Amino acid sequence: MTKQEFLDTLRRALARELSESEVADNINYYWNYIEQQVAAGKSEEQVLSELGDPRLIAKTILQVDERREETEGQPFGAYQEEVYEEVPGGGYQSARDGGGNPFSDDGTGGPHIYVHRMTAAGWAKVALAVVLVCIVLGTIFHILWKLLPFLIVVAVALWIYRKFTER
Repeated sequence: MTKQEFLDTLRRALARELSESEVADNINYYWNYIEQQVAAGKSEEQVLSELGDPRLIAKTILQVDERREETEGQPFGAYQEEVYEEVPGGGYQSARDGGGNPFSDDGTGGPHIYVHRMTAAGWAKVALAVVLVCIVLGTIFHILWKLLPFLIVVAVALWIYRKFTER
């Protein structure tokens, strides 16, 4: 499969469900990714082999898009994750479809694709953590700023003391 065939297959699979701009964004992403990997020294065939089936990539993109729409505004966790794996006889299925733990090693040795996305609750937690860190650092710097004149006097006194005691 060539890069153009890969991108055409991906485009056809995505065009059924996504808007033209979303399809273009995804095609541009994979085109850039392939170009970067080739520029880094990999062959086009190697990069495409590592990426896998473009229909599986499209299925994953569409499922993430579908879940995003379904769960919009529902704070049920910071991350959702879905795992796809190859099945005997060709094709792919969600590891959850098999009823097992999608995160366990099933021993098949086949490639697994993990899809992560951050929900609104996750972003809220990140924002809260950033605000708290800023408050703590601001308080520390405020205290140090107030102590700065005293610390300068102590440092100068120690420097003078060392200069006179060195002789």
